Amino acid sequence: MTIEKKLNNYLQGELKPISHKSLNRTFIGYSNLFQQKVFVKQFAKKQGWYTEKKVTEQLNDRVLAALSLDQKYILVLKDTSPKDIDENITSDIAFKMGQVLGDFHTRIKPFSKIKIVKDQFDGYLTEINTFNASTYKRQLLTEAKKFEHHKKEIQDELLTKSKFVLHGDVGIRNYKYVNDKLVLIDFEKARLGPVYQDFIKLFYQDFKLNLDLIVAFLRGYSNKNSDYELSDLTKQYLIFTTAIGIFNYTEKIEDLPFKQIGEKMLETLRDGL
Repeated sequence: MTIEKKLNNYLQGELKPISHKSLNRTFIGYSNLFQQKVFVKQFAKKQGWYTEKKVTEQLNDRVLAALSLDQKYILVLKDTSPKDIDENITSDIAFKMGQVLGDFHTRIKPFSKIKIVKDQFDGYLTEINTFNASTYKRQLLTEAKKFEHHKKEIQDELLTKSKFVLHGDVGIRNYKYVNDKLVLIDFEKARLGPVYQDFIKLFYQDFKLNLDLIVAFLRGYSNKNSDYELSDLTKQYLIFTTAIGIFNYTEKIEDLPFKQIGEKMLETLRDGL
């Protein structure tokens, strides 16, 4: 019996899969068991399932069931019929996005077995050396030497600033409207770390380093949480580690636009923030 059939039997319904690019699988449909429309998420990893459950339970009462079927980890949630942000991003929307993330960072508290963002200096060097010979590999190694000279300084600052639960995947696609209210979704990558880590891909990928949008976002964010500043050096280090993650992905999967985001990060590191 397939996992879909087992889910339908358990929920006493007929779920329909939602098509999207992800290692996870998602379904939607009416459940006679819960007497309502449900959104079901099948996770590729147990940690993601556990993390999304823990975060969601702090935000609302959407979790109806958390179970394992055929070693697949399933979360059954109340359906909220979320809507995409389908208009052009304006300063007003960026401001609201900042408020939503600031509220998330101040509301969600650390929980048992939460992942922690670590400053893995040696690990990053090992990762870079696995990349194919390329211009960006040489640039990453050059930047790594610069940060190595300030290792203790960066580590000390990250230690004092890594006290908030990050969303872990902040981007336009994970902001939705629910009952005309802007909210964040998808919490499986939540972890403990410095809040600036949650800004980086949003600023580069979605805002395209548009200063007006960034300023509006940070103005909205600071209304909810003013404790987010880092030294320029540590900001650069976090951009550097984010770029490594992007190149690690694009070494395995062809994704030119995403690779160009990593290249843009290296460009700003060369030029200074």
